[in-house]
Amino acid sequence: MKESFPDSACGAIVLGGHVQALGIVRILGKRGIPVVVIDATGRCIARRSKYCTAFYRVQNEGLEEFLKGQRCISQYSGWVIFPTNDFHVRILSVNREELSLHYIVSTDRKEVVDIFYNKINTYRLASRIGIPIPATFYPAGKEELDDPEIPFPCIVKPAVMFDFYRKAGKKVFLCRDREELKAAYAKALTFIPAEEIIIQEVIPGDGRDQFSACFLFSGGRSLVKLTACRMRQHPVDFGNATTYAEVTGQPEPAEYGERLLEAAGYNGLCEVEFKRDVRDGTFRLLEVNPRTWKWHLIAEKTETPFIPLWFDLLRGKEPEPVIGYQRASFCHAATDLPIRLVLLFRGAGYWSRKIRPVQNAVWSSDDPAPWFYEKLFLIDYLKNR
Repeated sequence: MKESFPDSACGAIVLGGHVQALGIVRILGKRGIPVVVIDATGRCIARRSKYCTAFYRVQNEGLEEFLKGQRCISQYSGWVIFPTNDFHVRILSVNREELSLHYIVSTDRKEVVDIFYNKINTYRLASRIGIPIPATFYPAGKEELDDPEIPFPCIVKPAVMFDFYRKAGKKVFLCRDREELKAAYAKALTFIPAEEIIIQEVIPGDGRDQFSACFLFSGGRSLVKLTACRMRQHPVDFGNATTYAEVTGQPEPAEYGERLLEAAGYNGLCEVEFKRDVRDGTFRLLEVNPRTWKWHLIAEKTETPFIPLWFDLLRGKEPEPVIGYQRASFCHAATDLPIRLVLLFRGAGYWSRKIRPVQNAVWSSDDPAPWFYEKLFLIDYLKNR
């Protein structure tokens, strides 16, 4: 049972320290809400924001113990915890009942989070309620790799991303033929068990066909929603980080996303990713991130206050749903520039596209320090992202 906390306990704990975390720190900090950052590296930029009131360097393996420790509880009892990656989501959902005795946990219940944490669960739910997905296979063993139904090109990907990406350094392995598929499958087995391996067709299309529907979803309805085209990403083809996104009025991603979240019984912030299939125009579900997403700071330009309303709702206030949005874009210049150059050399006409007003990922005239520190860490960041 969650304890009742006094109104004076009104801060936020942000787990993680890069662009996504910086966005949460600034959004809440500008509203007078104290924010602390916990990250595994001291080279994070969110800690450099003037709105960050304290920073703690805690390795992933020690995060659970730190949050449950008396030092953290005594200082931050009643504060809201925001995760910024899948590992954080897992820690919070698994320990939600115990942590909720001391904090307000923004992550949903474990049984709900598991639907999206494991992509096999996600795809099975989507198929059951009629949301299109790419052609997808779940091989029980290497003998099933000769299935003639498997199309090429295809990808080998994990059901659970965090550990796979940390070990493999890639989100997926691209396979152009059967031999590459067998090699990729064998390589994937060195990182994850067979039951977590997914084989999936590559949906044709480029950055103009990458979409996300984003929500603050509660009680079976959207309180805030926004759809964007994630036009440029790093790396270009199978990206793990959006470098440029712009708002779009495309209705299908939001409609599919709402159906999926309602069916799952989800409550909270989340991003639902789709790829538009250029063969037939169908939007096919890729994954769901049950947390904030990298470019959520675009909300400051689009007038879609995901973070403030979720913070208020978690603290017992009932906000009115936000209707509509303003057109805008998001750009992380430090990573977008090399991607633009790659697209320019490929002859992609959208390499220079930028819709105004633009929400900068890091630069802010009233909070410039994170931008300068990012430049100090840029080579390391590009290497490891």
